[in-house]
Amino acid sequence: MKKEKKEYIVHRQIYEDTVKKNKKLGMVNLLIFGTGLMLKYVGRSDLGSHFIWLGIVILIYTLGSNMMAKYQMKKHQLK
Repeated sequence: MKKEKKEYIVHRQIYEDTVKKNKKLGMVNLLIFGTGLMLKYVGRSDLGSHFIWLGIVILIYTLGSNMMAKYQMKKHQLK
């Protein structure tokens, strides 16, 4: 039981670190989306669309990363 509990704790810490990192990345992503929308509003839609696509790519990465971390956490839950 001790080995399983230690493994669970390690995976829990990895999950919490991933979620914390993705929250910070999400804040940066909001700034990127905001910049892209502001540039589109100002009339620089050629540059603004690049920022918006970058924001979409980062959003997909963070969602995938969270889902993978959650799956790993469920896989190693205590029984």
